[in-house]
Amino acid sequence: MQVNYEAIIDEAKNKMMKWQEINEQNMWELYANKEGYIVYTKKNPENGINMNRSQTEIARTPDQILDLVGDVNKRPLYDEKVETAHVIEQIDANTRIIYVRIKPPIPFMSSRDLVMVQKVYKQNDGIYIVCSKSIIHQKTPPINKIERAEMHLSGWIIIPQPNQMTKIITIQCFDPRGDVPTSITNQYAKLQTDMMKAAIKYIALNYK
Repeated sequence: MQVNYEAIIDEAKNKMMKWQEINEQNMWELYANKEGYIVYTKKNPENGINMNRSQTEIARTPDQILDLVGDVNKRPLYDEKVETAHVIEQIDANTRIIYVRIKPPIPFMSSRDLVMVQKVYKQNDGIYIVCSKSIIHQKTPPINKIERAEMHLSGWIIIPQPNQMTKIITIQCFDPRGDVPTSITNQYAKLQTDMMKAAIKYIALNYK
């Protein structure tokens, strides 16, 4: 049976766009507001897993930002926590199946890997969205001694601003799976904000 990846990722994107709003209904709690980064946390209402929402602005164009964060092959350029990242299968011009392997946060712990469908959306209002969600892919089974994690939702929302700035919002709901203490799970949650900061730093240095 053929998998409808389009329907899977469209549903994830719609949830992300609904949840990215800061309002009473979404129940985000402010976690940090420091050095131009605003971070919120909440529990995913569907599964109780921690979610992070990070936000910042940068004086670069949406196209420059998308050029980096919309290309999984470039992920190791700025994210030191990633061992490898590549495209498994190209579905169409904007949709692909990707593989990402993440280094363990502490020694003697197995790496985590992810197989996800990822899609780039380009809206008429100039907003770009990069959304990813874990899937089961028959050609990419779990690897021995590497824990197959689950990304319930991950995305970048890239919003042009009138002052030649671009607002960037990232949202992530990640389950590392396996026997992981809560303290380590929280470290994984922190990786999202670290990744965002690393990407912004890389863009500032390499995109003029």
